[in-house]
Amino acid sequence: MKLSLIGLSLLLATTSIARAEDIAVDVGLDAPVIVNTEEPLKLALFIEIGTNSAVQSTIKGVEAMAAKHGFSFDVFDARFDVARQVNQMESALLNSYNAWIVVPVEGSQVCDMVAERAPAANVLVAHATGTACGRSSMEGDDLWSPGTLVYVGGNETPSAFRAVMEKAVADNPGPQKVGILTGPNLHPITVSFDKALAEVTAAHPEFEVVAVHRTDYSPPDNQVKTQTLLQANPDLSIIIGAYTNMSKGAIPAMEAAGKLGVVKVYEAGGTEWSVEALKAGWIEATTGFYRQTAAEAAVQAILDARDGRAVPRVILNDGHPLIPGQVEGSVGLVTAENVEAYVPQSP
Repeated sequence: MKLSLIGLSLLLATTSIARAEDIAVDVGLDAPVIVNTEEPLKLALFIEIGTNSAVQSTIKGVEAMAAKHGFSFDVFDARFDVARQVNQMESALLNSYNAWIVVPVEGSQVCDMVAERAPAANVLVAHATGTACGRSSMEGDDLWSPGTLVYVGGNETPSAFRAVMEKAVADNPGPQKVGILTGPNLHPITVSFDKALAEVTAAHPEFEVVAVHRTDYSPPDNQVKTQTLLQANPDLSIIIGAYTNMSKGAIPAMEAAGKLGVVKVYEAGGTEWSVEALKAGWIEATTGFYRQTAAEAAVQAILDARDGRAVPRVILNDGHPLIPGQVEGSVGLVTAENVEAYVPQSP
């Protein structure tokens, strides 16, 4: 709810912290976040796991903006442990960080921190490619959580994963045996992926999922899970992964089993490796994914808010321009046909 000019004047007049340099930022709650612009930006970046190549792109985006704009930041690596991430947020509240960028391990358990306690402490919170407060399966404007400044992302929503799955259905008519590689249970991307999978399999019963393997996103874990998948399902025809690291692990397992070129691989989150894999014919399709751009856009939103400029609630396509063949509001599919136009942001 936006404050009227009269209401805002009364708020600033009766609030003990009110100063001429204060800016009131509407975050969708009854009370705004009050920003003291004389205090330098001190940013906390909360990530799910630092060893993942996509997450490293998020760090790179914040690093680039810090070098450009001269602010300090610290990285908090949860290592896929949501209790650790909540504890890190508790510590950040005690250590004078005035803005957060958050990629949640699990959105519901961090909701109180990002949507209530942080804004109550006058901390601006931006989400970059990860939702909170039970919004993992939502789309568009519903990806934003009241209490936070902005959500940047959109390329890890159910519709994005559904586009990859529907591409696999269209490419492979008739009955198919399908293996799935995703991340940990309850991770926002896993929740989103699972919703898309349920919708696609309900609409296409011939697209039979024979196994779902949860992984830690590392190529070695995905290689082991793919070996198990192939051994248990000799008639497997398709593998779909939630991210490129699934394919990085699946391809050597398939090569060792003599299945390379026999079992088709589809993924999300195109990286530099994905571009080479598309050109080599190892995978059939991936999606545009721009975690560096998303992080940069999240930082820019925080800077804009601190300067008193309006900030949109949601920034889709990770804040990146569209690629050839992409429609506004939908994920960009990357295939052998348009791969030359795709510039990945992760190795």
